[in-house]
Amino acid sequence: MQNILITGANRGIGFELTRQLLKDDSRIFATCRAPERADALNELARQHADRVAVLQMDVNDEASISGALEAVAAKTDALDLLINNAGIGGGDDARILGQLTAAEVSHVIRTNAVAPLIVTQAFRDLLMQGDNPRVVMISSGLGSLQRKGGTSYAYRMSKAATNMAARVLAFDSAMSGITTVTMNPGWVQTDMGGPNAALKPQESGCALRALINRLTPADNGKFFQYDGSELPW
Repeated sequence: MQNILITGANRGIGFELTRQLLKDDSRIFATCRAPERADALNELARQHADRVAVLQMDVNDEASISGALEAVAAKTDALDLLINNAGIGGGDDARILGQLTAAEVSHVIRTNAVAPLIVTQAFRDLLMQGDNPRVVMISSGLGSLQRKGGTSYAYRMSKAATNMAARVLAFDSAMSGITTVTMNPGWVQTDMGGPNAALKPQESGCALRALINRLTPADNGKFFQYDGSELPW
């Protein structure tokens, strides 16, 4: 049985990945900032009480990360897969030139790029003990420097930074033996993607599950589209 930790598992892609990966022989540590409000996730955990543990973790709070690490380490001495999914889009003060504020742009970058790096650092020792250990950063095609278009400054900057964090982790000797990649889930019908997005969560989640399950060390440092094709940095 593989041990998996997913951040931001209460909604959107994180919740769908939790549902999809339950189809495998997996035990999932599903984290979110406010478990008491995560109704769908708590119901899923009730249905799979032996395989889903809902844990509190605010990825912007290092004490909260440490608490989640302690909770996971109390139940297992190895982690096989870490999915850094938690993220935000930001409001107009992070998106539109003329309305940008340093505080909101910084908040988006901290949540989407700095936080997953710190979470990975915290869980590195457990990953080192895992079977084919993998770190998956959920990124976006908007983080590609070759992608054109205006607005969404903070989100796009944050995802470009996420990509770089994954790229550096992939070739850091301190992460030796751990495969680190970034993945674009596509434009998905979530709270962030909106109802007009091209993909349903089930479509993206199913494709991501298949891609995650076939990752090997040869994929280290790559940037994938949800369908398995590689994306330009």
